[in-house]
Amino acid sequence: MVLPPAYPGTEGRGKEGGAAREEKEKPRLRLTADPAVGFTPVTAILTGHLTGVDLHDPNFCHAAVTWVRIDPGQTEDDGFRIREDPACLHPEEEISVEVSFTRTFVLTRPGSYLARLVIEGRDGSRVQSGYTKVQVLRVQ
Repeated sequence: MVLPPAYPGTEGRGKEGGAAREEKEKPRLRLTADPAVGFTPVTAILTGHLTGVDLHDPNFCHAAVTWVRIDPGQTEDDGFRIREDPACLHPEEEISVEVSFTRTFVLTRPGSYLARLVIEGRDGSRVQSGYTKVQVLRVQ
């Protein structure tokens, strides 16, 4: 006698099946700041790491990159944006996805700065980091 699976639709799935596999394969973007706290002026190096993307995915080959910086007292709508739209000019068999992104900002006013990184594929799909905070302290 063959018993049906405990949860219909889970036949042939191991621990890495279903929702766990979908979550693992989902593109993610993590942004860090070094230093996260400092005295004015602070030279903050922001580094983004993209994971969950095939290194030969033509959609993310030379993807558009947008850096968002929100200075003290600004709203997200007022934030400073730098967009880079590089062109993918090499043959299709040479596709290579960049997974590390770096930007340097010199922060001169005391207060809390927020930064976010957004990567946009050719098909318009977007992957964005959470906000990273840099605290700039006044020298007294």
